[in-house]
Amino acid sequence: MRNKRWIQVMMGSALLAMAGMALSGCNAPKETQMDVQQAVVQKPSVKISEVQKRSIGAPQETVAEVMASAERDIVVKASGDVLKALKKRGDQVKQGELLFELDPADVLLQKQKAEIGLRTAQKNLQEGQFAGQDDVDALQPLKDQIKLAQIDIEQINRTLDNYKVTAPISGILTDFSIEPGMTITQGAVGKIQRINPVKIKANITEENAKLLKGKTELSFYASDQPEQLLQGKIVYFADIMDTMNRTYELELQADNANLALKPGTKVQLRLTDEAEQEVLTIPTTAIIREESNTYVYIFSGGKVEKRQVELGRLNELHQEVIGGLASGDQVVVSGQHQLKDKQEVEAVAAN
Repeated sequence: MRNKRWIQVMMGSALLAMAGMALSGCNAPKETQMDVQQAVVQKPSVKISEVQKRSIGAPQETVAEVMASAERDIVVKASGDVLKALKKRGDQVKQGELLFELDPADVLLQKQKAEIGLRTAQKNLQEGQFAGQDDVDALQPLKDQIKLAQIDIEQINRTLDNYKVTAPISGILTDFSIEPGMTITQGAVGKIQRINPVKIKANITEENAKLLKGKTELSFYASDQPEQLLQGKIVYFADIMDTMNRTYELELQADNANLALKPGTKVQLRLTDEAEQEVLTIPTTAIIREESNTYVYIFSGGKVEKRQVELGRLNELHQEVIGGLASGDQVVVSGQHQLKDKQEVEAVAAN
């Protein structure tokens, strides 16, 4: 009887196991089919942003120095005592204007002596010719005396010209301290700087040199007057880099009629203007870097396309796009690192 009961228990367990297997067999195909359907329908979800023009920041600037457009030494070619001083340091003068005179008294005495010698030689020649002397050799010494006297007078006149010192160029007198009565010797006694126009000189980095391509003028302003923009014409831009500093020399010329710009002062030179700061940009989160190349994913028609781009300036969360994209393109800004080229995605606009 005990065996009969054990057999009944075992048969019941077997029936229960068979029923469980039957139920499991019925449910398995349905769950597998749902999983496959979900895998087919589900696409990666990404966020996209439109390529558009934004300000990349304030205009690019560099420090420049104001310099005289020309500078000449005031050179005295004679020595002597100052008779008159007509100008002083800081005065504005014109080219050829008299600055000061040296006392010509000693030179004038030499000139009088030479003139007397000339007259004497001329008189002796006339008397010889009047006396009927036809001997050329006899008259030649008198002719030579006349020639020498004429040369002496010409040299003295040139010396007298040197006793009047004039401005070699128009400009402002600097390092000039000539006063009546002082004795000076030959050499430089001051400088004249031409400050209308002035030169604006700067050293441009290799990166910033690209910003000047095709430009003929630039704006600048004094540090204490940023609201007053002035214009300068580019007169020189070096083709060859200074390898020591890795910069290019730049020189502008600017009007300075009111003489407000002083040589030796600094100004801020604008390499770009406000309009140039409005450029195509993308969020920095869209950028994918692979070795030395940069890429983004563009969303269009439900798919993404991997495209190489050339980037420019950076301003916080946005970067300038120089090449590879156009205004209105949609770039993926989130989730792009898991994507593949030509992959279908679900896209939503980024905030």
